[in-house]
Amino acid sequence: MNFTSPAFLWMLAALAPLAAAYFLKVRPRRFPVNALFLWEKIFQEKKASSLFQRLRDLFSLLMMALALGAIALAAAGPRPAKQDKRDLLVVIDTSPSMKAKSGNKDGIEAAKDRARDIVRALNGTRRAALATASGELDFLSHASDSPKDLTDAIARLSASDTPVGPATVAALNSCARGAGSAGRVLLITDGNPGWDGLDPSVEVMRLTPAPPNAGFIAADLDRKPGTTRGAVFFYRIASSVTQESSAELELRHEEMGLARLVPVTLKPGEETSDTLDIDDAAPGRWTAELKFPDALATDNSVALGLAESKPVTVKISAPEAYFFQRCVEAFSLTGGLLALAEKDADVTIAQGSPSPDARQIVFAPAGESPFWSGGAGEIEVLAAESRIPDHPAVKHLALEAMRFEGARDVTPVAGALVLAVSESGKPLIWKARAEGRDALVVNLDPAKGDFFFSPAFPALVHGAALDLSGRGPALRSAHPTGSRLNAGGAVTGPDGNKLAAGDFTVAKIGHYLAETPAGSRWFGGALFERSETVLDGSGPVDSGAAVERGHPFAFWLLIVAIALLAAEFFLYHRRKAG
Repeated sequence: MNFTSPAFLWMLAALAPLAAAYFLKVRPRRFPVNALFLWEKIFQEKKASSLFQRLRDLFSLLMMALALGAIALAAAGPRPAKQDKRDLLVVIDTSPSMKAKSGNKDGIEAAKDRARDIVRALNGTRRAALATASGELDFLSHASDSPKDLTDAIARLSASDTPVGPATVAALNSCARGAGSAGRVLLITDGNPGWDGLDPSVEVMRLTPAPPNAGFIAADLDRKPGTTRGAVFFYRIASSVTQESSAELELRHEEMGLARLVPVTLKPGEETSDTLDIDDAAPGRWTAELKFPDALATDNSVALGLAESKPVTVKISAPEAYFFQRCVEAFSLTGGLLALAEKDADVTIAQGSPSPDARQIVFAPAGESPFWSGGAGEIEVLAAESRIPDHPAVKHLALEAMRFEGARDVTPVAGALVLAVSESGKPLIWKARAEGRDALVVNLDPAKGDFFFSPAFPALVHGAALDLSGRGPALRSAHPTGSRLNAGGAVTGPDGNKLAAGDFTVAKIGHYLAETPAGSRWFGGALFERSETVLDGSGPVDSGAAVERGHPFAFWLLIVAIALLAAEFFLYHRRKAG
């Protein structure tokens, strides 16, 4: 046994004056009395009980001595001689699966209890830091030996809506490797499969596995092709049930009520998926809910959004208008994303020379233009490469497979955004602004090289039309939590907080309202993560980490001292009464 503050053992020296106080005899004062026979009976009774009195006083002294000894030992800070003195990093899994109930307690509450036990055992002999892990690794405190500061931080923890991802696992592995032999990294988790790839140096403390669970891992609600009111709902459900079970799926509009209620059969080891047709689907907020009593409620509900059908209108101003018209009509019939217009269109498709319209896609640039210069001769393009692969106009193009037949030696206007170039650096696709007009220029002749019949043709028209009209990337009805989005405008989250326009992370489950260039529209944030839903215990196993837990030895010594003092106090009053 070692002591953190052995100087406090000098408190044991107080045993000597304590014993002296008990054995010290005070000489009684003498007084003359008139009737001795009245006192003789009292003296006889007192003499008969003197032996018991001495034994009772000795027992009281023993309790006081033991109490003083326990206080002295507690102040000295006893600890095992072979105690591990390395600092700890206690990481608590706060991913959505930690909301699952095992018995009457959520996983996150069980993890907090486990972390408190570890922190209480510190007793000033080592330091610990706290971190949470879900979508990212987040440090809550620096290394500290103050149990109060650490337990206060633990009390503030709650499970998030963002699942564990590869970046979180990589960050935790990096911490474990960086700690080396100077520290230990403890992960308190329910063992969901999202922790695959964990470094062996991370010590896993597994909680009690949750009972079977089922939930959505995919869902979408979109307009039915060729209709303005009809919609199609698609879903996929995963589960960890051990026997075939029945459930119900409810699809409802938040303002108009129930739309569909269908039975669902859950089978062990199988996923369940289907599509549902809704004849009259109003735009706005929708919710799909799986009615099934299981461990985790978070993945049983999906927030969805259905937009008002408002396509990008396209006008054709090109000699070979037929193929452009068929392309736009195909998008109009299959999803209502584009629609032909005779005038006042959002975007114009031109060929050769640009049109006077404000926004346009120009194929086969020729002659002089505000958007380019040159163009006297054709160039040979052997291969094309993207300069900005994530730009919405080209992100769905396989540029390496495109044939830029009829490309000319033209130079984009100063300040143009070049999206694709040839192997020799010649610009092939660029976006430019001049004279208050925007144009996306495609440096190829669509009549050559069978471009009209290639999959790149509709992909390019669709991407360029959405980008020029300001619609940006199309929003799905629901996006997984943890994903990055740009809605093209300000977004209001499920908690009512405004998110700045631009890229943001879908951090919470629920309905989001986006102010897009096409108007306001709802979409949802949902879990959609199989590893958080299928709670089958297939994640990392318990490492059997040996770490002190619970109250330190000094705490129990103080409890013993208080109990002894309370007992002696009771006996003292009995002695006074006797």
